This record gives sequence, C-alpha cells and structure tokens, in this order.
Amino acid sequence: MTRSFPLLLCATLALHAPLPATAQDGAAVAPPPGITLPLTARGNEPFWSVEATVEGLRLSEPEGKGSLRILPFTQETEGDSLILITSDFTLRIDPQLCRDSMSGMPHPYRATLTRASAGLNGCAGDPAALLAGDWTVTRLGPAPLADVSGVILAFADGQVSGNSGCNRLTGSYSLTGESLSLGPIATTRMACPAPQMETELAVLAALASVTGFDIAEDGTLLLTSGEGMAALSARR
Repeated sequence: MTRSFPLLLCATLALHAPLPATAQDGAAVAPPPGITLPLTARGNEPFWSVEATVEGLRLSEPEGKGSLRILPFTQETEGDSLILITSDFTLRIDPQLCRDSMSGMPHPYRATLTRASAGLNGCAGDPAALLAGDWTVTRLGPAPLADVSGVILAFADGQVSGNSGCNRLTGSYSLTGESLSLGPIATTRMACPAPQMETELAVLAALASVTGFDIAEDGTLLLTSGEGMAALSARR
C-alpha cells in the first residue's frame, strides 16, 4: 500500500539557515557529459532565443529582428565547447553552469550569441539535466543527516523516487522557467523505529516546501524553499 501526503504536512523543520555558497556562473560544475542537439539557448536584455536542432538553427528576437527561417549551420568544437555557425550568426555553447539573469534558474550550459560583431550572453540546455540522477540527502535545512539515514532522491523524466529514511517514495516533479515543484508524494507504509519515522516526516515536509533548486560550489544539489533557503541538500 502507499500513502499520499498533501503539500502541507503537520511537521516542522528549521529551513532558515543561509544557503551554502553556490557555484559562480561559468564554473564547470559537473555538467552533463557531451553537448548534443536539440537544445535551446536564450538570453535577456535584449531578449533572444535560438532553437538548435540537427536540421538547423532558428533565431528569435523582439520586433522581428530574428531569422524567421531555419538556417543551416556548420559545426566546430573547441575543447568541450560546441560552436554552431550560420550565415547570420554564431552560437557558442560552453559546458559551464549558467543561471538565467532574470529568474536565476540554473542551466547546464553557457551560451554566447555573436551577430554583426556583437556578443550576447545567455544560458542553454535543459535545467532538468542538472537534476537527473541519484542523490543522497545530506542535510535537512541546516541540520546534517547521519550517513546511515538512507534518504535518497532520484530524478528522471518528470518523476522523483527514492527513500525517505523509512519508506520508499514516489511522485512527480515539474520545472517551469522560474520554479521547481514536487508532488504529491506517495510512500509505502512500512513502520520503522521512531528516529527513522521522525526523519521521514521531516523529509516529506521539506519536499513539500520546495519551490526551486540550485547547485553549490562543491556540486551539492540545493532544493530550496519559497524563502530561498535550502530545504534539503544532497550529493551524488
């Protein structure tokens, strides 16, 4: 049997500790290996967006300044970076952490659009790629978890699963351009000793509070609450 937990849980947790230092934009923080198409790159002030597929690149800019048609491209590499060259512009993708300058959402790649000798900076790739994989939860708010707590989260294809310290958990997650939301979360119904059950309630309460995520300097995943504080911290 499974049990579902609503977004508001009757458990409290101190979630108001300062966030650990986050990686600076441009830092090489374990991006997904290999840059492949399709991907989207975009930047702000001025807004621009490039849809890059194996068929070609399409540039969108305000006031119709972009290329309405898909442009063919040639491809070059420089180290781990990918450079896509069209007759109208060049798009460079670097495998370095990048945060959207308006929303703060982390992306796996840094992008540079060069057109008419002018360079515009932005981000590229799917933020979900930074979440993907298995994570061991190391902290709840400011409090460290014991190494034997067994709290694990795995993100893949819009689903989150793992172990809450006692029971297996499963649910969904969704990413918008500005936020991350989890739930509802369902768990199995095994009874465990009191310390494990207390950990489980705290974990589920923390998951219910999550509204975003970030990556720390050391590669730690930070699941953040609505107040911008770390609700959970996890390592690969």
